[in-house]
Amino acid sequence: MWTLRAAVVACLALVALPLTAGASERDIYTYDPASAAARQLTDTGLSFQFERGLLGAVRVQRIIQTGDIGAADLKPASEAVLGRGGLKTALGAQRPAGALYEILPKDEGISFVHAICPGADKAWLLIGRLERFRNLELQAVGRSAKDASAHVCSNMDFSFRSDLRLPDKDELPPPHLMGHGPN
Repeated sequence: MWTLRAAVVACLALVALPLTAGASERDIYTYDPASAAARQLTDTGLSFQFERGLLGAVRVQRIIQTGDIGAADLKPASEAVLGRGGLKTALGAQRPAGALYEILPKDEGISFVHAICPGADKAWLLIGRLERFRNLELQAVGRSAKDASAHVCSNMDFSFRSDLRLPDKDELPPPHLMGHGPN
């Protein structure tokens, strides 16, 4: 019985190998502001860099102000980080737009936090489903150090503009051929 089990496990491992190597895709989707709140944040739009896993799961990595120099890294977050009451308290009667991501405060991230949620020390984005040719709903939630729980800063709508597939890290040319490092 042990040899049959070992053979099954070995076969499954061999079948899964090609699925895990290079199993994710990296893309950027760009959106134009479609609501007053979105236009108040940006007149050039936002771009989202994300990775799509083997089964289609999306993990947003970065938000970029299209045509400008602002960008912030994002990481998935649990609603527990929003404080007492989580999403229910923060959103009230509104339904969540999508997955919750923390805007990381490093580099330009803190400026993005202050722009998207004035007065907040921390901010999160509820990002709707990223899909080609589909418009995007975005909710900004923020909290200052004196607040026990987070609150909605804005609800924004964006219209899909374009997409770009990024090369795998293994496909990038060496740094010296990209204009970085010694020539």
